[in-house]
Amino acid sequence: MELKKFIEKYGERLSAKIEENMSYIYNPLKPDGVKKFEERMPALIRRPYPVQGEVIKGLSKALYKEDRRHLFLVGEMGTGKTIISLSLVYMAEKPIRVLVVCPTHLIEKWIREARQTIPEVKIINLSVKNVITVLDGLRKVRERPSTHEVYIISKERAKLSFGWRPSANYHRSREFPHCPRCGKVPQDKKENLLTQADLKKKRCFCQCGEALWQADPKLRRFSPSEYIKRYLRSFWQMVIFDEIQDFKAGESLQGQAMGMLVGSRMKCLCLTGTLNGGYADDIFYLLYRMEPGLLRADGFDYRKSRQWLEAYGTIEYEQKIEDDDHYYGRGRKKNVIVRKRPGVSPLVVGKYLLERSCFIRLADVIDGLPPYEERVVMLKMKDVQGDQYRVFENQLRDAVRRYKYKVLSSMLQALLSYPDSCVAFEENVVIKDKSGEALDTIHAPLIKGSASLKRSINEKLLPKEKELLRLVREEIEAGRKVLCYLTFTGSRDIRPRLKKVLEGAGFRVGVLNVSVDPQKREAWIERHVGEMDLLLVNAELVKTGLDLYAFPTVVFYQTGYNIFSLRQAARRSWRIGQEKPVKVFFFCYGETMQDLALSLIAKKLEVALMVEGDLPEGLAEYGVTTASIIEEMGKALVEGGSFQGAETAWANFRKKELEAGLGLGQKETFFEEVAIKKLGISDTQKVSDLGEVRASVDKKNLMVRVSIVTGKKKKQSVVEVKYGDLEKVANGMPVQFCLF
Repeated sequence: MELKKFIEKYGERLSAKIEENMSYIYNPLKPDGVKKFEERMPALIRRPYPVQGEVIKGLSKALYKEDRRHLFLVGEMGTGKTIISLSLVYMAEKPIRVLVVCPTHLIEKWIREARQTIPEVKIINLSVKNVITVLDGLRKVRERPSTHEVYIISKERAKLSFGWRPSANYHRSREFPHCPRCGKVPQDKKENLLTQADLKKKRCFCQCGEALWQADPKLRRFSPSEYIKRYLRSFWQMVIFDEIQDFKAGESLQGQAMGMLVGSRMKCLCLTGTLNGGYADDIFYLLYRMEPGLLRADGFDYRKSRQWLEAYGTIEYEQKIEDDDHYYGRGRKKNVIVRKRPGVSPLVVGKYLLERSCFIRLADVIDGLPPYEERVVMLKMKDVQGDQYRVFENQLRDAVRRYKYKVLSSMLQALLSYPDSCVAFEENVVIKDKSGEALDTIHAPLIKGSASLKRSINEKLLPKEKELLRLVREEIEAGRKVLCYLTFTGSRDIRPRLKKVLEGAGFRVGVLNVSVDPQKREAWIERHVGEMDLLLVNAELVKTGLDLYAFPTVVFYQTGYNIFSLRQAARRSWRIGQEKPVKVFFFCYGETMQDLALSLIAKKLEVALMVEGDLPEGLAEYGVTTASIIEEMGKALVEGGSFQGAETAWANFRKKELEAGLGLGQKETFFEEVAIKKLGISDTQKVSDLGEVRASVDKKNLMVRVSIVTGKKKKQSVVEVKYGDLEKVANGMPVQFCLF
């Protein structure tokens, strides 16, 4: 029995058992202990939506009454995590000081939202060059705040510390450095002698304990996070981490900065739209920094994440045994390769996340959002384009077999970008050995004849370019601006060509470059939005936090294989405050690495959604053991790959995401690639009048999207169902077929 059907059948009994055996902090159906918070809510400058209000009350009770010190707020992009967290500040009984750590390009947004949410708030921007001077001044502040104070610092500014350089004794006649304290040649843990090159790579210590590095006087700087931990431990009462998934790495500077701030006696609220990327250790370091005592008690060590993977994740051991003939006899050589795989045990959710997490989905605030649709646009390459791609792919396949997995990432990026950039750039993948010497170079030529746009444009354009022109023309005529994402904007930057193509067709094109200061990107877009029909931008520049309401149509011209970036960037337009329906298109060429990458991303996203509270088909799906995206793409490159179609994979992911998101009551909006265009019907009809149409289509395979009108307020719900189930789903209510 599927887990969903099991819960439908036994849900009431399970719910009763849960209430009997588990204690919850806040239940909206029994709102105990939140009267004070409810009374303070109307004083907010902006009133949150009802569901947002319930989340605010629940988190407020956890922080201020139950004294929970570390919490996660996991909400889909656009659910209003910013207003929820700022409202949470205002719920404090007395004015408090709050430190917000966010990406640089979101500083202006946090400042604006704080002014629009909290009455009489005091805002201080700490993302300045003399931040240590400002922090030093705060050390002298002794009085309590008379109004709520919000201090905002970028995560990039918070992490940066001084530079360093090697510090050891050198002599011309000696090849190895010597320790300045004991005079011996330093060695590492494996008793290997350290050279000058080793000391330049990382901060080393001598056996006697002497540091073999020192601060570089060229850059006199103190890490703000370290300064706060040392001297301002009690100045702030709460720290809010925006986009907490950026802090998930164990040894990164951002991760260390988070650890210092969390250890500064502050309560902590972590915001994210993508808590998990499919791997168990994506949340290990976050949890360890927040609850080190709990994880240590369970036997986990911060520097041994493999223990966590073995307990709650998936690890693959590959053992290679080789027989060798030696001079004195025959021997056997064993080589064990350890790889982590996607998959998260459901025990993680129950044991570590539930009691410190609050989940909110867009489905919960759907009344404040317009319709949202995603579609994979599969295109076929031109003959010469496809021929050159196949030759290039075969050459890379032979290279992987010959040189194993050296520079696999570079190979995959070349295959992902070449179909789009083949008329602008040639490809050269250089394979090097460990010493850096070139072993081989794989070349893909520039396809000439298509670079010139002087003659008939339609004859010279690639299929993606033609489809983009058609789509932009259609959307502009409908009064909708287009946001176009590209992944490869470095050495394979095709934005100049696309800009020339689009401007040649009469469209106004804007290009957001990395040179625009991150803190000013939102203002740059607002200033130029009236001058453009389409914006070309790398998704990494705007993937988090920005509200791009002016662009209700989003096109992923290139996608890459970064799950976090794609999932975040896709929702930049579909946010509370958007008034137009949002359409998202993923462009890819069929039977290429682009096709495979989209399919794999869809599968990995299903794993990520389970950790965030979505319902899988069964508990076994938590432990899915497929390989990483890069490894699966590499395997497909070597073995030829099996292209089942990105449309199908993405449709399955969207259906699972949205079915679980709106629960078991079937109030969900389902999105898939549809065949409704075969019908040619758009008028509102009663389901009972569709007998003639039903007879003219293949009822077994056809999926249709319909809009069902329900309730006194005539609320429309867009649903996708099998054509044969239409009468059962509609149950006599008015139905309108939707073509998109």
